[in-house]
Amino acid sequence: MSASESVPGTELLYDNGDRDPETSRRLQNLQHVRHGDGHIILVPQPSLHDPNDPLRWSTAKKWTTFLNGVFYAFIGSVTGPLVAAGMIPLSEFFGVSLQMISYSNGANLACQGVATTIWMPFAVKYGRRPIYFFSNILMGVACVWLALASRASYTPYLVGRAFLGIWQAPIESIVPSTVTDLFFLHDRGAKVSIYGLSVLGGNELGPLLSAFIIQSLGVAWSFWIMGIVVFVSCVAMFFSMPETLYMGPRPSIRALTAGVEEKSSRGTSMSGDTESPSGNINDQHSGVKPVEKRTYLSELKFWGLNDPNVNLLHAFLRPFILFTYPTVLWACIVYGFSLSWNVILGATVAQLFAPPPYNFDSSAQGLIFVSPLIGSLIGTYICGPLADRIANTATRRNGGIREPEMRLPTCAIAATLTFFGVLITSLTYTHQTHWIGPLFGIGVFSTGAQMGATLSMSYVLDCHRELSVELMVSVAALKSLIAWIWTWVVNDWIERDGMMVVYMSIAAINVAVYLTTIVLYIYGKRLRVWIHSRDLLGELGLRDRLGR
Repeated sequence: MSASESVPGTELLYDNGDRDPETSRRLQNLQHVRHGDGHIILVPQPSLHDPNDPLRWSTAKKWTTFLNGVFYAFIGSVTGPLVAAGMIPLSEFFGVSLQMISYSNGANLACQGVATTIWMPFAVKYGRRPIYFFSNILMGVACVWLALASRASYTPYLVGRAFLGIWQAPIESIVPSTVTDLFFLHDRGAKVSIYGLSVLGGNELGPLLSAFIIQSLGVAWSFWIMGIVVFVSCVAMFFSMPETLYMGPRPSIRALTAGVEEKSSRGTSMSGDTESPSGNINDQHSGVKPVEKRTYLSELKFWGLNDPNVNLLHAFLRPFILFTYPTVLWACIVYGFSLSWNVILGATVAQLFAPPPYNFDSSAQGLIFVSPLIGSLIGTYICGPLADRIANTATRRNGGIREPEMRLPTCAIAATLTFFGVLITSLTYTHQTHWIGPLFGIGVFSTGAQMGATLSMSYVLDCHRELSVELMVSVAALKSLIAWIWTWVVNDWIERDGMMVVYMSIAAINVAVYLTTIVLYIYGKRLRVWIHSRDLLGELGLRDRLGR
């Protein structure tokens, strides 16, 4: 393989069978997908001797684990905008302005962004399972607190929202790392899009479902019911979500294709349908005794995993250093502005649709979120399975070499849908058309927002899969900062300048951010080469055990 193929993110994914005899022989010794397209190479290669490697788990076990993580992210994202339809009742009950209620949402987002940098180093060193479980329990406790505080006064409610942000912080960092722990490169985009749908879908379904609860039973009961759901998730997670962090050795594709000594990987991604080849791949682990498979009961414990090669301080510092990576910084900004639309909708729906001419009550305000939910479903398909197929086709045409930039052209669709969706929403709302007008526009720009969020996440995970946990901390932290800014200004801004000025200004910023994708598409590989040669993490002594 060429030197450029050692660049992070550039992977040999297809064995086209048209190479020189020696290279073809080496490639045939790699593990390939067992069902479907047998030319697809498993990237990375799973362990040959350890049945406990998550890459070798059965499909059912992988999906059970993954869906537990998706449900965890879903309920965590539901709790954020849970009271979108109850902002006016809360404002009246506490005797504060609507902007003050938005400040409580901002406290939730700010604490979420800060706390994710604290939770995730422990996930790197001690595993994913303890973080999932204990943050979930504490999230349920925060819901109980908020149920009580929503019938008390503003200050304990504000503090409760802040604590909820601390406990729900891992939802946007840990699930993508689980995706890279379990699934192959060639179909990872579809799994990331499902995760992205869980986050955006939670932001949309939360207000929809809670609106009926708020109108019938009051704000407090929306938190009581959410707490019950969280504790049910905890039970399911305890019994059916084993640890996915893997620290054992795996075959190295580059070693097998270039004769380089094998290096161990820290825990990345694969699916379960593999076949064990013969030849050189076995030579890498000759003399290694098969590992005994762990029992179901042994998988239930939360202790015993401790990577001695991981320094907690280094794990804490790495996400901040990643902001110097152009690829990561781009993903952070695109993801942040894409998900901001959910925060903006949650903060402004009551302000926009409760007054005349629409006069929507709490339940009607909740039903507004059906529109962005449909948009998110469409965006999930476009940027998930469809984008995977487009990228896989481009990979075949590129001699079997996958470049992360092959996903980026779909960003043009995201930018177009975002701009015209916001334009439709703004014009129809300003001219007071039938409510179907602004709701249609909301659905259109939500499709673009879902695509932007999924695309940025998939791209950065492809570029730096060995840093999946740390980079998602960077992405989630900057997203929370951007969303927090909107919660502090959007309501007063709309009151001063009107909905059309505010929404179109934010849309213009979004489109400008999306246009930077052109730079990544043209210069992305060169930037990755620079990142690889610069090796800032290594220079600062923060690399630890990252699988390179």
